[in-house]
Amino acid sequence: MTAEVNITGVEETLAKLEQKFSKRKLTMIENQALTVAGRYMAVTVKKAVQSYADTGATVREVTDTKPRVMGGERILKVGWEGDGSKQRWRLVHLNEFGYTRFGRTYAPRGLGKIQGAYNAGSVGAMALQAKQLRKLVD
Repeated sequence: MTAEVNITGVEETLAKLEQKFSKRKLTMIENQALTVAGRYMAVTVKKAVQSYADTGATVREVTDTKPRVMGGERILKVGWEGDGSKQRWRLVHLNEFGYTRFGRTYAPRGLGKIQGAYNAGSVGAMALQAKQLRKLVD
């Protein structure tokens, strides 16, 4: 599930912040903005997954990572954690994409819910991130 969302004005805002703050301080500011956007996306995914929840283990295991640099860009991942017996991340793809068993195709209640949540929430998350950054410029 790779998609890209573009919000205009973010590059200009970052350029103004680079003039105003040191490199280290700017990294901390970017991390804070990414964390806010990541929490927003995690909540959006939790709401989408809630529609087909049974025990609630899938909803409880939705998590977001700390911001990090990958490929020269700061990123944050939203996914599932679970080292115990639940390990819902193994089942999420079956609910998201459906499955075939003995020649019959099954479309569960969660078919496409996560992609829909990503599409709906990514614009809001980017806007939230841009708002966090613009607070410091003004």
